Order: sequence, then structure tokens, then C-alpha cells
Amino acid sequence: MRRRFTIASAAAGAMLAGALAAAQSPPAKSLPYVAVHDPEFIRAADATFMHDDDRIIGLMAGDAAKAYPAAILSQHGLVQDRSPKGPIAITW
Repeated sequence: MRRRFTIASAAAGAMLAGALAAAQSPPAKSLPYVAVHDPEFIRAADATFMHDDDRIIGLMAGDAAKAYPAAILSQHGLVQDRSPKGPIAITW
């Protein structure tokens, strides 16, 4: 079991290093979407545009609950938000 963890960790480290190298080089193209930064939230009762069968990604941290609708995520691709423990990225 430890051996598999070591191999997985090495692979993750290699992928992270590749991602960091890619992030430091200029992008070949601009992204096909515009990410959302620091989104504003509304009360669930006010989200009349949502339906019972709509998909969401939910986050519960302490007493705070957030819902990220899949329909909005599919248009923007990425939401950069904050949790009580620090920054998070939500993607679909």
C-alpha cells in the first residue's frame, strides 16, 4: 500500500511540476470561457431560476452552504471563490 502511495505521489508531483511549467510559459490561446472571480450569492428562496432537477456542486463549510449551478459552471468553466480555510476553485 505504501508503495502505491509513493508512486501516486511521484506522479502527482510530476503533473504538478508540468502544470507549474505550463503556467509560467505564455498561453498558446486564450481560454474559451471567462472565469468567475469572487462570486456573489443569493438566498436559496430567491433562486427562482433554479429547478428541482438542476445539477449543482455544493460546498458546506461550518454553518455556510454554497451552491454552484452546473448551468452557470458550464458557461464559465471555472469559479474562483473562498472558503473559511482559504481560496478554492470550482470547475465543471
